[in-house]
Amino acid sequence: MTLLKTIKAATHSAKRNTLENVDCANEYTGTINPYGDRTLVSDLRAEDEIISVLQSSNVEFAILTEEKGFLKPARQPEYLAIVDPIDGSANLRRGIPLASIGISIVPFDSRMTSDDAEISVIESVFSNETYVAIKNEGVTRNGTKLTTAAPVNLADAVISYDTKRAWESDFLESSVRIMSAVHDIRRTGSNLLDLCWTAAGLLDGMVDMRNRLPVIHICGTHMVFEAGGFVLDQRGERFCCPLEQGVMMNFVAASNEELARLILDTLKGLRERP
Repeated sequence: MTLLKTIKAATHSAKRNTLENVDCANEYTGTINPYGDRTLVSDLRAEDEIISVLQSSNVEFAILTEEKGFLKPARQPEYLAIVDPIDGSANLRRGIPLASIGISIVPFDSRMTSDDAEISVIESVFSNETYVAIKNEGVTRNGTKLTTAAPVNLADAVISYDTKRAWESDFLESSVRIMSAVHDIRRTGSNLLDLCWTAAGLLDGMVDMRNRLPVIHICGTHMVFEAGGFVLDQRGERFCCPLEQGVMMNFVAASNEELARLILDTLKGLRERP
């Protein structure tokens, strides 16, 4: 089985398990994951499905997961698999059909970054959408090649903006600036889906500057880059983060670099409202 087939098999298995156990969506295990969140039974079961598929393959994977943290095999790993078993757990608990499963794989080394992602797969739980990014080969959805949206003015842009945090004055002010500057805001509650939709040209961008998104979400930024888009970090530099368990992601993803910089400048108050 090729690497891509292995990763797809892992996401398919997690999706099947999640759909078969929707009635467990509100159940907690009683434990806390490495990121300080209460572990849901559905997340843990989906994660276990993925780990089982990866570990039964003929490839030695180290695995960085949401619920179990870093798992290293007895032998030298060939790849690091970065796993988000269910992105959109709050939607799942409420019966909102927007959730996804994401995996990226990176050739294992002593120092790895998001730029080293070789293959990423994101699968929608409730719809027939499987997104695949392959380094230097682009992005497909169900086998069809994707590209980001054509350039638009900031005032015409429709973006996703994650607002799940305390609304302190700085966050409130930056949020008002960007919401006033763009045409409209969308948010699915699954950041991986929003990043896939940015890669597919359905959204013009996706913003998460909360410092709360774990590094397990890099499959989403990988999608945007490979589809021809651009991703900036909070400093205005090209997004590239170390693949370490405690790292949190902050980024502005957009269909092109110019739009990404306009969004970031607006958030920072470096650009006057139109």
